[in-house]
Amino acid sequence: MKYVVIGCVLIFADLTSQAQKFTSSVDLQLAVPQGEYKVVNKESGIGARLNFLYQPSPMVPIKIGIEAGMQVKGSTSQYFAGYVFGFYEEYKLTASNNIANINFITRLQPSKPNKIKPFVDAVAGWNIFFSTVSTESLSYYSSADQSYSKSSKAKWAFTYGAATGVDIPLDKSDDLGLELKLAYIFGSKSDYYTDPRISDSGEVFFTSQNSLTNMLIPQVGLRWNFR
Repeated sequence: MKYVVIGCVLIFADLTSQAQKFTSSVDLQLAVPQGEYKVVNKESGIGARLNFLYQPSPMVPIKIGIEAGMQVKGSTSQYFAGYVFGFYEEYKLTASNNIANINFITRLQPSKPNKIKPFVDAVAGWNIFFSTVSTESLSYYSSADQSYSKSSKAKWAFTYGAATGVDIPLDKSDDLGLELKLAYIFGSKSDYYTDPRISDSGEVFFTSQNSLTNMLIPQVGLRWNFR
Protein backbone atom coordinates (compact mmCIF):
# COMPACT_ATOMS: atom_id res chain seq x y z
CA MET A 1 0.00 0.00 0.00
CA LYS A 2 2.88 2.33 0.85
CA TYR A 3 4.33 1.93 -2.63
CA VAL A 4 0.95 2.61 -4.27
CA VAL A 5 0.63 5.87 -2.33
CA ILE A 6 4.18 6.88 -3.22
CA GLY A 7 3.54 6.04 -6.85
CA CYS A 8 0.35 8.14 -6.90
CA VAL A 9 2.17 11.07 -5.32
CA LEU A 10 4.96 10.86 -7.90
CA ILE A 11 2.50 10.70 -10.78
CA PHE A 12 0.56 13.69 -9.43
CA ALA A 13 3.79 15.67 -8.94
CA ASP A 14 4.82 14.88 -12.51
CA LEU A 15 1.45 15.99 -13.90
CA THR A 16 1.68 19.17 -11.82
CA SER A 17 5.11 20.01 -13.16
CA GLN A 18 3.91 19.27 -16.71
CA ALA A 19 1.00 21.68 -16.25
CA GLN A 20 3.17 24.55 -15.02
CA LYS A 21 3.98 26.12 -18.35
CA PHE A 22 5.34 29.41 -19.53
CA THR A 23 3.48 31.09 -22.37
CA SER A 24 4.75 33.58 -24.90
CA SER A 25 3.27 35.16 -28.02
CA VAL A 26 4.25 37.52 -30.82
CA ASP A 27 1.34 39.57 -32.20
CA LEU A 28 0.83 42.08 -34.97
CA GLN A 29 -1.14 45.09 -33.70
CA LEU A 30 -3.26 47.89 -35.12
CA ALA A 31 -3.73 50.75 -32.63
CA VAL A 32 -6.88 52.75 -33.45
CA PRO A 33 -7.19 56.14 -31.65
CA GLN A 34 -10.30 56.68 -29.51
CA GLY A 35 -12.04 59.74 -28.00
CA GLU A 36 -10.17 63.04 -28.04
CA TYR A 37 -7.03 61.24 -29.20
CA LYS A 38 -8.88 60.42 -32.42
CA VAL A 39 -10.00 64.04 -32.83
CA VAL A 40 -6.44 65.37 -33.05
CA ASN A 41 -4.78 62.32 -34.58
CA LYS A 42 -6.93 59.95 -36.63
CA GLU A 43 -4.08 57.88 -38.06
CA SER A 44 -3.76 54.34 -36.68
CA GLY A 45 -0.48 52.89 -35.47
CA ILE A 46 0.93 49.66 -36.90
CA GLY A 47 3.42 47.46 -35.08
CA ALA A 48 4.06 44.33 -33.03
CA ARG A 49 3.92 43.10 -29.43
CA LEU A 50 5.71 40.38 -27.50
CA ASN A 51 4.47 38.99 -24.19
CA PHE A 52 5.76 36.49 -21.66
CA LEU A 53 3.39 34.89 -19.12
CA TYR A 54 3.79 32.45 -16.25
CA GLN A 55 1.14 30.39 -14.44
CA PRO A 56 2.24 30.12 -10.77
CA SER A 57 -0.14 27.27 -9.96
CA PRO A 58 -1.75 24.69 -12.29
CA MET A 59 -4.74 24.62 -9.92
CA VAL A 60 -5.54 28.31 -10.50
CA PRO A 61 -6.35 29.52 -14.07
CA ILE A 62 -4.37 32.76 -13.71
CA LYS A 63 -1.20 33.81 -15.55
CA ILE A 64 0.95 36.85 -14.85
CA GLY A 65 3.56 38.47 -17.04
CA ILE A 66 4.89 41.38 -19.03
CA GLU A 67 4.33 42.72 -22.53
CA ALA A 68 6.42 45.02 -24.73
CA GLY A 69 5.61 46.49 -28.11
CA MET A 70 6.38 49.11 -30.71
CA GLN A 71 4.22 50.90 -33.26
CA VAL A 72 4.79 53.50 -35.96
CA LYS A 73 2.08 56.14 -36.08
CA GLY A 74 2.72 58.38 -39.04
CA SER A 75 5.81 58.37 -41.25
CA THR A 76 7.04 60.24 -44.31
CA SER A 77 10.17 60.07 -46.47
CA GLN A 78 11.80 62.25 -49.09
CA TYR A 79 14.83 61.79 -51.35
CA PHE A 80 17.56 64.39 -51.93
CA ALA A 81 20.55 64.41 -54.27
CA GLY A 82 23.50 66.66 -55.15
CA TYR A 83 27.27 66.96 -55.48
CA VAL A 84 29.38 66.95 -52.30
CA PHE A 85 33.15 67.49 -52.73
CA GLY A 86 32.84 66.49 -56.36
CA PHE A 87 30.90 63.28 -55.67
CA TYR A 88 27.22 62.77 -56.50
CA GLU A 89 25.36 61.87 -53.30
CA GLU A 90 21.83 60.57 -52.74
CA TYR A 91 20.06 60.62 -49.38
CA LYS A 92 16.78 59.43 -47.96
CA LEU A 93 15.34 61.54 -45.15
CA THR A 94 12.63 59.92 -42.99
CA ALA A 95 10.51 61.40 -40.19
CA SER A 96 8.21 59.24 -38.07
CA ASN A 97 6.13 59.24 -34.90
CA ASN A 98 6.49 56.16 -32.71
CA ILE A 99 5.01 54.62 -29.58
CA ALA A 100 6.73 52.00 -27.42
CA ASN A 101 4.62 49.97 -24.96
CA ILE A 102 5.48 48.32 -21.63
CA ASN A 103 2.64 46.58 -19.79
CA PHE A 104 2.09 44.20 -16.89
CA ILE A 105 -0.58 41.57 -17.56
CA THR A 106 -2.82 39.38 -15.41
CA ARG A 107 -4.65 36.80 -17.52
CA LEU A 108 -7.66 34.67 -16.56
CA GLN A 109 -7.70 31.61 -18.82
CA PRO A 110 -9.21 28.19 -18.09
CA SER A 111 -7.08 25.21 -19.05
CA LYS A 112 -8.68 23.21 -21.87
CA PRO A 113 -6.07 21.05 -23.62
CA ASN A 114 -6.56 20.80 -27.40
CA LYS A 115 -9.61 23.08 -27.27
CA ILE A 116 -10.24 26.74 -28.04
CA LYS A 117 -9.48 28.67 -24.86
CA PRO A 118 -11.01 32.13 -24.25
CA PHE A 119 -9.15 34.55 -21.98
CA VAL A 120 -9.46 37.95 -20.34
CA ASP A 121 -6.51 40.25 -19.58
CA ALA A 122 -6.14 43.09 -17.09
CA VAL A 123 -3.40 45.45 -18.32
CA ALA A 124 -1.45 48.33 -16.75
CA GLY A 125 1.72 50.04 -17.91
CA TRP A 126 3.00 52.90 -20.04
CA ASN A 127 2.96 54.21 -23.59
CA ILE A 128 6.18 55.99 -24.53
CA PHE A 129 5.80 58.61 -27.27
CA PHE A 130 8.80 59.74 -29.33
CA SER A 131 9.55 60.96 -32.84
CA THR A 132 12.54 60.11 -34.99
CA VAL A 133 14.36 61.77 -37.88
CA SER A 134 16.82 59.61 -39.80
CA THR A 135 19.10 60.17 -42.78
CA GLU A 136 20.30 57.27 -44.95
CA SER A 137 23.04 57.58 -47.55
CA LEU A 138 22.14 55.79 -50.79
CA SER A 139 25.31 56.59 -52.74
CA TYR A 140 27.86 53.93 -53.58
CA TYR A 141 30.78 56.36 -53.33
CA SER A 142 29.76 57.91 -50.02
CA SER A 143 32.56 58.01 -47.44
CA ALA A 144 30.21 59.31 -44.75
CA ASP A 145 28.23 57.20 -42.28
CA GLN A 146 25.59 55.16 -44.06
CA SER A 147 22.82 56.24 -41.69
CA TYR A 148 22.12 58.73 -38.93
CA SER A 149 19.15 58.90 -36.59
CA LYS A 150 17.99 61.27 -33.85
CA SER A 151 14.94 60.93 -31.59
CA SER A 152 12.98 63.47 -29.60
CA LYS A 153 12.74 63.30 -25.81
CA ALA A 154 10.42 60.46 -24.81
CA LYS A 155 7.05 61.27 -23.21
CA TRP A 156 5.63 58.64 -20.83
CA ALA A 157 1.87 58.16 -20.40
CA PHE A 158 0.33 55.78 -17.84
CA THR A 159 -2.08 53.25 -19.35
CA TYR A 160 -4.56 50.69 -18.08
CA GLY A 161 -7.32 48.62 -19.62
CA ALA A 162 -8.62 45.19 -20.47
CA ALA A 163 -8.51 42.74 -23.33
CA THR A 164 -10.41 39.67 -24.40
CA GLY A 165 -9.45 37.00 -26.87
CA VAL A 166 -9.23 33.36 -27.84
CA ASP A 167 -6.34 30.92 -28.06
CA ILE A 168 -6.73 28.32 -30.85
CA PRO A 169 -4.39 25.28 -30.62
CA LEU A 170 -2.48 24.48 -33.82
CA ASP A 171 -1.01 21.12 -32.78
CA LYS A 172 -2.03 18.12 -30.69
CA SER A 173 0.34 18.93 -27.84
CA ASP A 174 -0.98 22.51 -27.64
CA ASP A 175 2.59 23.85 -27.76
CA LEU A 176 1.66 26.18 -30.62
CA GLY A 177 -1.49 28.24 -31.09
CA LEU A 178 -3.16 31.13 -32.89
CA GLU A 179 -3.97 34.11 -30.65
CA LEU A 180 -6.75 36.57 -31.49
CA LYS A 181 -7.10 39.50 -29.11
CA LEU A 182 -8.91 42.85 -28.77
CA ALA A 183 -7.77 45.38 -26.14
CA TYR A 184 -9.15 48.74 -25.04
CA ILE A 185 -6.45 50.84 -23.39
CA PHE A 186 -7.09 54.05 -21.44
CA GLY A 187 -4.11 56.40 -21.75
CA SER A 188 -3.40 59.43 -19.58
CA LYS A 189 -2.80 62.89 -21.08
CA SER A 190 0.52 63.28 -22.81
CA ASP A 191 2.47 65.56 -25.11
CA TYR A 192 3.34 64.00 -28.47
CA TYR A 193 3.97 64.90 -32.10
CA THR A 194 1.83 64.24 -35.18
CA ASP A 195 1.88 64.99 -38.94
CA PRO A 196 5.59 64.65 -39.85
CA ARG A 197 6.49 66.85 -42.85
CA ILE A 198 9.68 67.39 -44.85
CA SER A 199 10.27 70.55 -46.89
CA ASP A 200 12.06 70.67 -50.25
CA SER A 201 15.10 72.07 -48.46
CA GLY A 202 15.27 69.11 -46.06
CA GLU A 203 13.72 70.74 -42.99
CA VAL A 204 11.55 68.47 -40.81
CA PHE A 205 8.40 69.68 -39.06
CA PHE A 206 6.00 68.07 -36.58
CA THR A 207 2.75 69.26 -34.99
CA SER A 208 2.78 69.30 -31.17
CA GLN A 209 -0.35 67.85 -29.50
CA ASN A 210 -1.64 67.15 -25.99
CA SER A 211 -4.60 64.90 -25.20
CA LEU A 212 -5.78 61.72 -23.57
CA THR A 213 -4.38 58.73 -25.46
CA ASN A 214 -7.06 56.02 -25.45
CA MET A 215 -6.68 53.24 -28.03
CA LEU A 216 -8.55 50.22 -29.37
CA ILE A 217 -5.99 47.56 -30.28
CA PRO A 218 -6.87 44.45 -32.31
CA GLN A 219 -4.07 41.86 -32.39
CA VAL A 220 -3.32 38.56 -34.10
CA GLY A 221 -0.29 36.36 -33.64
CA LEU A 222 1.34 33.08 -32.69
CA ARG A 223 1.46 31.67 -29.15
CA TRP A 224 3.70 28.91 -27.87
CA ASN A 225 3.97 27.07 -24.55
CA PHE A 226 7.22 25.85 -23.02
CA ARG A 227 8.35 24.46 -19.68
